[in-house]
Amino acid sequence: MQDLLEDREFQRLEKLFPFLSRAREHIVQLEKEKYVIVDIETTGLDPSINEIIEIGALKIENGEIKDIFNHLINPKSQISPQIEQLTGINQEMVAEHPKIEEIAPKFLSFIEDDMLVAHNTDFDIPFLKHHSKKKFSNILICTLKLSRKYLINLSNHKLHTVASYFGIKGLNQHRALGDVETTYQLWMKMIPFLRDKGIYTKEDLQKALT
Repeated sequence: MQDLLEDREFQRLEKLFPFLSRAREHIVQLEKEKYVIVDIETTGLDPSINEIIEIGALKIENGEIKDIFNHLINPKSQISPQIEQLTGINQEMVAEHPKIEEIAPKFLSFIEDDMLVAHNTDFDIPFLKHHSKKKFSNILICTLKLSRKYLINLSNHKLHTVASYFGIKGLNQHRALGDVETTYQLWMKMIPFLRDKGIYTKEDLQKALT
């Protein structure tokens, strides 16, 4: 796609046929898209019986952070010692925070119809759908799936393993905002990496992920 846009013959034809210039305007490259990078912490692995205890998200425009969403959530059930050890979130920390019914509408307003980026959308999105009672139509970008497809020689594809491959030092692991900041840095590194694979636009990316 980029080769075509920079081709001199294409540029000459643009001058002769204005509709080609209009078409160029609709070809938005990945680094100029609007995204929301998202991560959650939960009380377990099953969205039908477990709950969200933290949501972190960054709104990205033209590669820059424009807004931050970060909320602890008071679950209906107790946080287990195992989850407290994993996330550092305990019952006392969430006791004075809102329930998911109050936070979910704010989160949906924050993400609008932007593309959602997460490291394992197959985990995060079912929880968000179940607890917000909304079927997302947002385009989903999974850095885990991209890693598994293009970085096949890594020992594993955990967020901080993939981040380390790209020279990113992980922030606060297993807290939503720390993981989402790491995912943001990872995605910014992945964009030029994907460009080398011929992936320039969200349309290219969707084809690669199917």
